[in-house]
Amino acid sequence: MKPKKTLYSDQADVWSKAKRHIESVLADCNCVSEAYVWASLAEGKFGLYEKPYRNQAGSDIDLVVVLKEHSKPPENWKFTKVRKAWFDLYELGTFEYKGNSHQIDALVVDPSRHDVDRMRKALEDRSKRIK
Repeated sequence: MKPKKTLYSDQADVWSKAKRHIESVLADCNCVSEAYVWASLAEGKFGLYEKPYRNQAGSDIDLVVVLKEHSKPPENWKFTKVRKAWFDLYELGTFEYKGNSHQIDALVVDPSRHDVDRMRKALEDRSKRIK
């Protein structure tokens, strides 16, 4: 069970800084056709846990990345060996906010082998488009 989370008081500032950081991470990625932030950051519920949860001090950034046809993720993205019906999970480093490190998880969708309709349904009402 997730511990209680204290939200950052200025969610608009968190969003603005996180969005700029994500855009810089994706800037040189010619393989990306679409990108969305999903869950806590997109919903304005980004913060710190009262105790670590899954080796994390706070919310992670869930970034959904749709690859262009016949593309592969950049080599510097760390594949976690997690494969699901609509994504493969990668780690893209961290986002620093007010001295706290927040992991960036990329749910990478390859349209040639993942269920894109399922992805779109999961993102419904819980996401913001970055690219």
